[in-house]
Amino acid sequence: MKQLPLLIVALASIALGIWFGLQSPGDDEDPYAHLGGDFTLQSDKGPVSLSDFRGKVVALYFGYTRCPDVCITALTKVSQAMRALDEKEREQIQPIFVSIDPERDTPQIASEYARYFYPGAVGLSGSPEEIAKVAKRYLVIYEKVPMKDSAMGYSMDHSSIIYVIGRDGKIHSLVHHADTAEALVKYLREALAGNPSKSPA
Repeated sequence: MKQLPLLIVALASIALGIWFGLQSPGDDEDPYAHLGGDFTLQSDKGPVSLSDFRGKVVALYFGYTRCPDVCITALTKVSQAMRALDEKEREQIQPIFVSIDPERDTPQIASEYARYFYPGAVGLSGSPEEIAKVAKRYLVIYEKVPMKDSAMGYSMDHSSIIYVIGRDGKIHSLVHHADTAEALVKYLREALAGNPSKSPA
């Protein structure tokens, strides 16, 4: 069963690559023009919108708090990247975690989980319908998987991508599961500098 989440991650990366190939006919066009967008979900302090952070760079990740592997890897990567930046850079970057498991992850739980990895991170949740709407905009793949012999009841298979969003609220680059914290630092700095969006590999 441990191989299944990694298979989902790999298939999601392939699907995104195919999608970008269909959506990006010219090298001069933004490869992420049809991906992402503003949304509003709930934190432990109330409603939070992506547009609240306009003017900052955002590192956005979709996962769930009971995730045993890929979420921990991704959010640790975000934490390592933030700590590798200097204080002035960190002040201009906002990590955001969105739960794809609203049945168990309340805004309070999602917020506490996000702050465990980085104190300044924001954790968000919402209704299943709200989460599905946001996930669709970002091409997040996720599915509930029953676990008959586990007290958890079920797990969530899902794609694992860190979305680097520029100061203008548009996606700048994608950091995949196999990418390093150093790669994330590079993309964050490029987004801070206002360099053009990076085409998908």
